[in-house]
Amino acid sequence: MESKQCFEVGNEIFITLNIATIGYRSTYRELLMHLFSTDMPNGVVRIKVCAVACAPQEELPGLLCLDGVDFYDSVEELCENIDDVNIVFDLSKECKYLEHVKQCAPAGVSVVGGDALLVFRKTDFDSEQLEVNACNLDRALGLFSTFVDQAEEEFWLLDNKGIVLDANRAVLDRQRDVDFEGADGTLINNVLPYAQQPGNAIVEAVNNARRIDQVITKVTSDGELQYSGISAYPVVKRDGTVRSVILMRKDITQNYRVMRRLQQTEKLAAIGEMSAFVAHEIRNPLFAIGGFANALLKQQNLNEDDTKKIKIIYNESKRLEKILKIILNFARPAHGDEGEVDVNEIILEALGLLRMKFESQGGKVITNLDAKGIKVRGNPDQLKQCVINGIKNGFEAMPNGGTMRVETTLSADNWIIVRIIDSGEGIPDDIREHLFNPFFTTKSGGTGLGLAMTKKIVEDMGGKVKLRSRVNKGTTLSFYLPPLSLVPPANNEKDTDGVVEPSGGAGFLGGSVEFIPEP
Repeated sequence: MESKQCFEVGNEIFITLNIATIGYRSTYRELLMHLFSTDMPNGVVRIKVCAVACAPQEELPGLLCLDGVDFYDSVEELCENIDDVNIVFDLSKECKYLEHVKQCAPAGVSVVGGDALLVFRKTDFDSEQLEVNACNLDRALGLFSTFVDQAEEEFWLLDNKGIVLDANRAVLDRQRDVDFEGADGTLINNVLPYAQQPGNAIVEAVNNARRIDQVITKVTSDGELQYSGISAYPVVKRDGTVRSVILMRKDITQNYRVMRRLQQTEKLAAIGEMSAFVAHEIRNPLFAIGGFANALLKQQNLNEDDTKKIKIIYNESKRLEKILKIILNFARPAHGDEGEVDVNEIILEALGLLRMKFESQGGKVITNLDAKGIKVRGNPDQLKQCVINGIKNGFEAMPNGGTMRVETTLSADNWIIVRIIDSGEGIPDDIREHLFNPFFTTKSGGTGLGLAMTKKIVEDMGGKVKLRSRVNKGTTLSFYLPPLSLVPPANNEKDTDGVVEPSGGAGFLGGSVEFIPEP
C-alpha cells in the first residue's frame, strides 16, 4: 500500500491523513460511506480510508467496489500492511480488537475506539467553513492590497523595533536605493532618518499603544524644505503590548505652504488696517511739530544751543514722516506710474548708490547681467527700492567685507530672475520664516518693513520671492518677475485679470515667498 504523506497542489502543500478501520457497526454507515467515497479535502489536511479489516460478510459486497481500499481478514494481516496508516479505528462492538491492535500495530500508528471517528465528521464541517472563510479573507486581502498599493501615501509595516517588514508601492517607487530583501530587515531610521528621533511618532506609538500623529520636516536634495504628515498606528496584541506599527507618511508641503500664506494674508490685512489708522492719527500732529520746528529755525534770535535742539526736533519729525509714508504705502500700496522697466538698468543704479561704501570696507561686487535687455512692467522707483533693500541687507550681512554677486537671467519657464547673493553670516533657522513679517527686524533702529514692502511690491507685479540661506555660508535673495511680453499695459487701476502665467511654475496671480534652507 503506497500513499504519500504530503503533496503539493499549485502553491499549496497538503497533508494526507491515512486511516484504517477494524470491524463495522451500522452506526457509522453514513460516515464511513462518506469517507470511503473520495479523498476529503479538509483544508490543509486530507483524510483517506485506505484499509479495512474484519468487516462483516454482509457488508463486503458494498465495500469491495471502492477504489484504493485494501481489505484484510484479520488484525494481524492488517498490522503487517499499514506502514503508511496514521490512525486505526476499532469499530467493533465494545471495541474488542482495541488492545490486540495496540500490541501488534507498527510504532507511530495511533489506535483509538470507534467513537473518535465522529470527530472527523465535525472536522469535515469545520474545514468546509474554514475554506469559505479563507476565500473571503483572500478576497478582502486582495482588495486591501490593491487599495494600499494604489495609494499616493507611503505605508510602512514595521516591527516594534523599527525594522521594515513590508511597504506599499509608493515606498518602493520612491526608495529605489533601499534593499528591502535583507535577511535582517532594514531599520526604519536607515530609510527615514527623522523617524527614530526622540519623541517621534513611531516610538510614541509603541510606548503608548495608541495612534500618534506628527508633522516632520526635512531638507530635500534640491535644498527645499519638505513637510510630511506622519501617522503611526500600533498593532496591539491581547496582552496590551505592541506587535508592530503601521506607518503612513504623506507629503503635505503644498498644503502647509497654502495654510501659511492664508495666515500671512490675514495677518497682513489686520496689520495694514491698524497701521493705516495709527499713521493717519499720528501724521497730523507730526506735521504740526515739524512745521513749528521749521518756523522756529527761521528766527534770527536763537542761540546755538537752541538751534541745535530745534534741528533735532525737525530732523526726527522728518524721519518719522518717512516711516509713516512707508507704513501707509504698505497698507495701501501706491502703484504710481507704471511702464516698461529695464531690470539691468535698475540694478546698476541701485549698485551705484550703495557699492562705494561696501568696497571701501574691502568688499567686492560682481555683476552677471543678462545681455538680452530684460524688461518688466511696473513702477521703476518701487522696483529700485526692492533691489536696494536686497543689496543693502546683503552688504550689512558682510560688515568686514566679502563678495556680493548680482545676477539676472531669463529662465526656461519664462521667469525673469534677479538674484542677490552675499557671502555673509547667513540667516538662522529660527528667524528665517519671520523675515517678511511687517515690523520684524533684528537691526537696532530698523523698522522691519523693508523686506515686507519688497515682498508686497514683487507680488503686485505678479512675481514671487525666494530666499535661500546657510548659516556662515551666505544668503541668496531671488525675485521672480513676469517678462514685459507676458504682462499687458495696466490701466489706472491694478488689473490682475490681465496677467498671463508663464509656461511652467506657479501662477503670477497671488505671488508667494518661498524659504529654501540649504542642507
